[in-house]
Amino acid sequence: MNKTIVRRTTIAVTVMGLLGLMGSLVVPSANASQVSTLATCNATWYGAVGEIPEGWPTASGEPFHRMALKAAHNSLPFGTRVKVSYQGRSVTVTINDRGGFGGATCLDLTYGAFTQIANTDLGVIPVQYEILR
Repeated sequence: MNKTIVRRTTIAVTVMGLLGLMGSLVVPSANASQVSTLATCNATWYGAVGEIPEGWPTASGEPFHRMALKAAHNSLPFGTRVKVSYQGRSVTVTINDRGGFGGATCLDLTYGAFTQIANTDLGVIPVQYEILR
């Protein structure tokens, strides 16, 4: 097989894999005027006992509650509802905070939200998320 074809095929497969792991996919919903955004990334959690005082203001100004179904994201507007899925379990959270994370990590779930889909001992999990608005 031609080395150029093998190289181009390898590059194409690698790029498609990266897009599948880290990119966004726009999927039309049942109503053609609405569009859902699906993406994958790593999610972490915050709000261990004593880490952040209950009622402390989040970046949105909303009081922090470790058991609330909330999350931090670096760019989604505050109030955005997001369905987060991991190994067949899902939780719907509302974005009310910002994070200082990078790389493939894009969501920081409250302790309460994380426990709905995974054991906190895992720390970081690969999730798929859907923006519900």
